[in-house]
Amino acid sequence: MKSFNQLFLIGAGAIALTLGACSKDSSTATGNSVTEATMKSSVITSLSANVILPTYADMNKEAVSLYTNIQLFIADGTDANLVKCRTSWYTMRAAWEQSEGFLFGPVATENVDPRIDTWPVNYQSLDSVLTSNSTFSSAYIETLEDALRGFHPIEYLLFGQNGDKKASDFTGKQKDYLLALAENLKTLSNSITTGWAAGFSVDFNNPSANGVYKNQREVYEQVVTAMFEICEEVADGKMSEPFTKQDASLEESPFAKNSMVDFTNNIKSVENMYLGTYGNGNDKGMEDFVRFYSLSLDVKIKQHIAAAKTALGNVTVPFGKAISEQPTQVQNAIDAIGALHGVIEEDLMDLVKLHTN
Repeated sequence: MKSFNQLFLIGAGAIALTLGACSKDSSTATGNSVTEATMKSSVITSLSANVILPTYADMNKEAVSLYTNIQLFIADGTDANLVKCRTSWYTMRAAWEQSEGFLFGPVATENVDPRIDTWPVNYQSLDSVLTSNSTFSSAYIETLEDALRGFHPIEYLLFGQNGDKKASDFTGKQKDYLLALAENLKTLSNSITTGWAAGFSVDFNNPSANGVYKNQREVYEQVVTAMFEICEEVADGKMSEPFTKQDASLEESPFAKNSMVDFTNNIKSVENMYLGTYGNGNDKGMEDFVRFYSLSLDVKIKQHIAAAKTALGNVTVPFGKAISEQPTQVQNAIDAIGALHGVIEEDLMDLVKLHTN
């Protein structure tokens, strides 16, 4: 591999000038003497070990909790036990949304995303399922269309169309369907987690000619692509479509009034990948790669992440209401996330292409 200095001096002067304070010794500003090769490898392994795997582990833990609490609710159908189910749904939802900044690996190859997170719920088909003579199980759930399984049918059953469903409102068929949905969600969550831990992390950490990733550049490009794609999905899909059409039925999590939390956790997933953080953990992330070459770009990316989070926080009512009651705040959030998308897709990707091979 050619050194950074060779690449920089021979072929990248013009691009580097546009990136601001670009220097191989930029780590000196932080008192870090790590070598370029070590930095690149450690960022990749840290993202896998300290961000991706812990996120999936939490999601898997909460999937088990959701399933267990639904079992408890079926055995003892009180409003208190229904609240426990809803709390598990919210917690698992947070972990899932914070994983959407890295939708590659088993979640992509096993096509898990559409199988657990498709919306809006198809009410007519769901009612047909509930009135059928089918026996509900995880295997049966696998035969259904995507809009009838995963988070959002569970959300609909737990909260009701207006978010005020009571334990006494549940039918026996709804409980049976709910349990089968939760079991299926638990199974798929476990497959993602074990897929990363048992195999895909090896390919991710060790690119090779015969591996999933042929070289470090492909790994870094995968990471950056996933980061800007979730920004694009939030700004252009999750938010813009319901807002432009003024149609709250297109909202992602309307029954639990959780869409704004979903969007914020999506941007949090981008931040986690950038900073190398998750929960109380903090290790190397894309930040370390960027700061090695361009302190100015590091500042720019962090400013855009902060701006996106602030803009989302300025929307103070559920998203279904905000599209009509707070249009300025919604548009500002869309614009801020769109700007973050742009700096990641263009500036960060340019830096990756310049300094990896």
